[in-house]
Amino acid sequence: MDIWSSLLESASICKATTSRTILLLGGSPTTQESFIQQLVASAGSGVYSIKGRTSRIANEFALGYVYFDVFDRDQEDVILRLNIYTLTFIYDSYARLIVDLLQRDKLTFETLLVTILLDWEEPRRWVRDLAQYIKFLKGLVLKGLDQDVRASGLRKCSQRYRQLSSISFTEVLDFPSRSAEMDIPLGKGEYDAPLGVELLVAVMNSERIDVLERQFGRKDDEFDFIQQFLRTVLLKHGASLVYLSSESKSLFPLLYYLLSPSLLSEHSRNILIEASKNIQPNVVDRDSLLIPSGWDSWSKILLIKEGFDVDGVSSGWSTDVLSNEGDMEGIIEVYEDVVHGFGGPPGGANGKEMSQEELEIRSTTAQEFLKGQLAEINSIEVS
Repeated sequence: MDIWSSLLESASICKATTSRTILLLGGSPTTQESFIQQLVASAGSGVYSIKGRTSRIANEFALGYVYFDVFDRDQEDVILRLNIYTLTFIYDSYARLIVDLLQRDKLTFETLLVTILLDWEEPRRWVRDLAQYIKFLKGLVLKGLDQDVRASGLRKCSQRYRQLSSISFTEVLDFPSRSAEMDIPLGKGEYDAPLGVELLVAVMNSERIDVLERQFGRKDDEFDFIQQFLRTVLLKHGASLVYLSSESKSLFPLLYYLLSPSLLSEHSRNILIEASKNIQPNVVDRDSLLIPSGWDSWSKILLIKEGFDVDGVSSGWSTDVLSNEGDMEGIIEVYEDVVHGFGGPPGGANGKEMSQEELEIRSTTAQEFLKGQLAEINSIEVS
């Protein structure tokens, strides 16, 4: 009996599908659905394909969920299962849902990719929303995890950042890359505030950039400032940044590249390099911006436009957002003073504040529910 148990266990391990988790924060239910549809569409490069449900995703209330299977070129073997959890609004009461999810299995947290959605419909709100998402993750979700789980996740995430930062994209800019075998110090303002999770910020509807320029008179200087501000902040967390239009095909290759260090063994660097060939950092095409984790630096940010206070933004983010005493307003005002002409309410995450009473649905006991149903049935019979 023990022999059969051992054989069955070995077979199940061999056949087990590798799975990874994405936590999708922000945006509207429609925007989240659009993101997921782009993810599936951008995988159709002939190398991979994705199968799963892409419409009518259950993401309107609290924590939504959908999963997809990624197949190899011949569509015979499932090489990866993507579990995507969605959260449109962030409230303190929702943090426990995510904590419970992440603590089911330590591997889920160690290989988690948090994706924050922003939208070119309301660029004025980006920094305020981003600050609230980071505070939500750092102060409520991550703090709620067991200390050993949190420490293990931070260690694994730092190792992955080192792996990603050792990849050279020489076709884009001739900057020296780090060696995976050498412990070269990180640059100033780079990965000095790790969250312990992989982070991607995806900005939807980038085709609207042309509309903002032509119809609303927005200038190149403003678009440059927005890009430099976001990149400076995200560099502190080792995050990736991508602008997505309805025609973008870079989403799945980027996600696969970010997930590949956690998918592969320590000695599979060649496969990571292969994954990197399907993406290229892009700072030239402003509607197709792509900044992979580990590629950026202050010197590259300043190439966009000299005079940007990269040091001031970086330290301001640390003081106003990341410290327990910060109220966020200082650094947010720096951003909003420049982009106020883009319109849109400053708001909070997703543009509206809801009271606890509006947020929560009060449950009733079974007896109260049945009593209400009986009253309804009686009223129908009487009429």
